[in-house]
Amino acid sequence: MFIYIQPRNIFLACLICMVSQYTFSDPLQSEVIQAGLVKYLQSNNSDLIEMHDDLLAIKKDNPQTQDIDLQILFYEFLISDISPKKQKKKYSALCISRAKMAEKAQVYKAELHALLSACYGFSAESNFFKAASHGIKSGKMMEKALGYDEKNTFAFLIKGIGDYTRPAFAGASKENAKQNLYIVMNLLNETGEGKDLLMESIANFHLGNIAYLEKDKELSLEYLGKSLNYVPDYKRAIELKKKIDS
Repeated sequence: MFIYIQPRNIFLACLICMVSQYTFSDPLQSEVIQAGLVKYLQSNNSDLIEMHDDLLAIKKDNPQTQDIDLQILFYEFLISDISPKKQKKKYSALCISRAKMAEKAQVYKAELHALLSACYGFSAESNFFKAASHGIKSGKMMEKALGYDEKNTFAFLIKGIGDYTRPAFAGASKENAKQNLYIVMNLLNETGEGKDLLMESIANFHLGNIAYLEKDKELSLEYLGKSLNYVPDYKRAIELKKKIDS
């Protein structure tokens, strides 16, 4: 007898298989997180939300799995970053609600606190009344992240992006952003052939965006070219390149 399986159920089954794999030395190299990054780079928010909800369903049956805790937090960070204000506020709040879990975690503490730093930043951006307090908390979470791992590539990526995207009154600095993004590039190069090309694409995009904001279109296009070389369908990079070329 032929049994029809709905596409969403097929996806959930695949996701369960990916989640159940062994723990990676670099947790951001797991298939679940890499799949989310691909959707993020495509600005495919609807798929990210669906994948996030499936992870929550899996979490109910695996309440003690810290890998899933990290993955859920990571998806809430990705969704917050590419969402309009109302949705950004919702998912950054969900992310922040897991702060106690991050404090109690036995593993991935640098990554978890870097994610919380980003989410507090998104919350400050989308909620005027929490802008000051959550901006301060964002900084404290980043200090903790780098305290747990002073050479954590992801933490420096989040720090670099936050350094130039936060409001001017909160201490935005393109120069600090560039220095932290250069650190990201150096740390990625130290990993050799196994480096995270998606993260390198993101770092190059933001260096390109900073160059554009500094009116250096030639340098911006150079960085954007590198970014798109790694990820040809990186939507933000494509849109910025078109803007410069027009």
